[in-house]
Amino acid sequence: MDILTTCILLFIVPGIAARYPRSAEGELRHFLLNQENYSPRDRPVLNASDTVVVGLKVQFYAMLDLNEKDQILTTASWLTMTWTDERMSWDPSNFSGVDLIHMYVDEIWTPKIFLSNSLSEKALGIVNSEGSILLTSNGHVQLGTAVVQSTQCPIIITYFPFDTQHCPFSYLPDNLLAHQVYFYIVQPGQTHSLVSNQWDLLNVTVVNWVSQHEEFIKGRHVDNYSLGLVCVHLQRDPTYYLTALLLPSTCLCVMAFVTFLAPPDSGERISLGVSMVLGLTVFQLLIVDTLPSSSKTPPIIGNYLTATFILACLAVPFSLANISIAYGDSRLWVLKYSLCRNILLEILPKMFCMPTYRDRVHSVLIVVKPKPLFNKMDEVITLSTSEGTPKKNHEAPLPPTPLPPPSPGRQTEKLSASEKAQLEARTVALVMDRLFLILFIIAFFAVTVFVIMLFKQDLGRTEESC
Repeated sequence: MDILTTCILLFIVPGIAARYPRSAEGELRHFLLNQENYSPRDRPVLNASDTVVVGLKVQFYAMLDLNEKDQILTTASWLTMTWTDERMSWDPSNFSGVDLIHMYVDEIWTPKIFLSNSLSEKALGIVNSEGSILLTSNGHVQLGTAVVQSTQCPIIITYFPFDTQHCPFSYLPDNLLAHQVYFYIVQPGQTHSLVSNQWDLLNVTVVNWVSQHEEFIKGRHVDNYSLGLVCVHLQRDPTYYLTALLLPSTCLCVMAFVTFLAPPDSGERISLGVSMVLGLTVFQLLIVDTLPSSSKTPPIIGNYLTATFILACLAVPFSLANISIAYGDSRLWVLKYSLCRNILLEILPKMFCMPTYRDRVHSVLIVVKPKPLFNKMDEVITLSTSEGTPKKNHEAPLPPTPLPPPSPGRQTEKLSASEKAQLEARTVALVMDRLFLILFIIAFFAVTVFVIMLFKQDLGRTEESC
């Protein structure tokens, strides 16, 4: 068996190999990778003083997630890096006209790009080891690789839900000085596919600069490093928050004020106001769960909901105060003063289109006034001569004679002191209800206008630098 195996290895295998000669691309690959003193670890320059210029183009094609609470943006992008390798050039005529060849990342020199604000463990190796490299005959190298990146994106939620976020991607070469590798980022094209259900892409900006680091390496005072920054500008779609948060909370706040229109003797008045307060509390919890907790500036919408919550809460004790006034047994001390009495019982009711105290007294007297007296009908008693029994003969009644209406002086005298106090208290309570309703509505509109003015300050601020 050993002799047979030896014969196969010596005669059959070389014969088979001879039947399939190496292709032109294989010859070219063998020529490029087996050059004398070639190493993929050396910079791709023939002169050590030359600088390798590396260009990076970041093309975003999907936004997977934006975690606002943890301030993490996850995107899928395609990275394209270009540079020139002076050691990887050839004459196409010597290799059957082949002027383009595919290489692998680990076969030739590739720049090590570092994403400084990445939260992934592969921040230093964002280039896939199985990425595709296109090499042309003049030494031009193009590397393309797909990358899923999780980066830190500082979320500023001051103008939530009408906010615009600016998420940076900071790229720089790993431990390579600017005179060795000059790194710059190319402005990407249109990225219309970078959309989500909640965010719209406004723009992608690029900034390149050279940074100086003092005493970064011992014995060297100043070292320059080339950096590149890609900034993604996102704008939130506020439709969901307007319909699911702002509109219901505003309606609940207004409903809390409408409770002042209910009469004091309504049993559902306080329960309705408390229900509105509980509903606003639920919306406050939704805001807390949505927004990042580490934000330095609180959102304007949070202040708006807090203000409406306070107004709705204040409506409950004011309603209780009015109910206690309406059902008080003793006369209100403020009515002892003629000026206050005139304002609360006569002037304000007329302004609010309500019955005054005099109108209420008059209406009460009309209800309890005794019925007018009528003249008695004359009865003529005739004796029936035939039967001998008495019989009543009713004639047509005369028209009634009504009593004259009582004068106002005599009307008030017919009400007791407790009844007068109750009418006064009810009139004051209804007046205070209308007054509180107007004051709360004015306060609500003042808060709304102030919030709108704060939101208008953010208009046109879509191109902020990262």
